[in-house]
Amino acid sequence: MICPQEWTDSYYTSKYRTVYTRRELGIPGLRMFGKHTMNQACAPLLPHFHRDAYEFTFVTEGTLTFTVGEKDYELSGYDVFMTRPNEVHSTNLIPLSTGEILWFQLDVSEENLFFLNEEAGAHLVSGLAQLPPHTFHAPGSMLSHVKKAFELAASPHLRYQASSCLLLALYEIMAQSRELPRSVSPDMERVLTYIKDNISQELPLEGLARLCGLSLSQFKQKFKAQTGISPRHYINYRKIQLSKQLLAEGKSVTDIAMELGFGSSSYFTVVFRRFNACTPSEYLKQAAANRD
Repeated sequence: MICPQEWTDSYYTSKYRTVYTRRELGIPGLRMFGKHTMNQACAPLLPHFHRDAYEFTFVTEGTLTFTVGEKDYELSGYDVFMTRPNEVHSTNLIPLSTGEILWFQLDVSEENLFFLNEEAGAHLVSGLAQLPPHTFHAPGSMLSHVKKAFELAASPHLRYQASSCLLLALYEIMAQSRELPRSVSPDMERVLTYIKDNISQELPLEGLARLCGLSLSQFKQKFKAQTGISPRHYINYRKIQLSKQLLAEGKSVTDIAMELGFGSSSYFTVVFRRFNACTPSEYLKQAAANRD
C-alpha cells in the first residue's frame, strides 16, 4: 500500500507546465495556480493530499481519471474535479493522458480571502463547504474565467482582476452543482452507444457523422461541445481502456492490435504510449509489480 503524502507545489515554468505559488500570486488564500499541457502521457499522481486547502482541477482538453477512496471519476474536457482540504486523492496508477488542465488550491482559513471583507469571505467559505463531491461540468464561461485568471495571476498589478475572475468561476461551480448533470443530445447518445458496441472496428468519423445526419465538421464540433473531447480521442481512449483488460487476459499485442482495429501492432503501441506513458509490455510489468 502506498502511504499518502502531503503535496506542496513549488514555482516552476516551462514550455508545457507552469506553476505559480502564493509568493508569485500575492492573492490571499490562493496557494498555487498551475497549467499543464500534456502532449504525451505523464506519470500517474500517487495518493496525496493538500493540507487545509481545496483543490479545483479544470480539464480543458483530453481525459483524466481521479480516484477518491474506492471510487474513480472519469473526466473529459469542460469537467471540474474538486477535493476538500486534506482529502486523499490520486489517479489510481493511471497516467495523465494527452490533454490540458488548469488547477488551483484554495486555503479558506486565510484572512481577507480573495481580498474579500469578512462577511463576503464567510459567504464564499460556506458555499464551498456545501458543494457535493467531486465533479462538476464547466460551461464555456466558467473556463473563460479560469483561463483569464491564469493569464492575469502572475502580474502583481493585475492580481485584483485575477481574483475576481476566480471568484466568478467558483460561484458558477456552486450554481452548476445545483443543476442536473450534463447530458448529451439523442444523436450523440446514439453515436456513443454505437462506438461502445463496435469498439473493435476502425470507426471512421465520416460514418459516425452520417449516423447523426451531420457533415463531418458539424459532427466533430457537436461531439466535442457535448463530451468535451474530440471523437477520435474518445474512440482511442475507449480502445486503450479495453486493451488493458485484454492484456491482463494474456492476449498478445499483435492480436489486440488486430482485434481493436489498429491495423498494426506498432501503431497500437504508439497510441497506447500516448495514453499511458509506457508500452503495452511495460504496462504489464508495472501491473505485475503493483500486485506484488
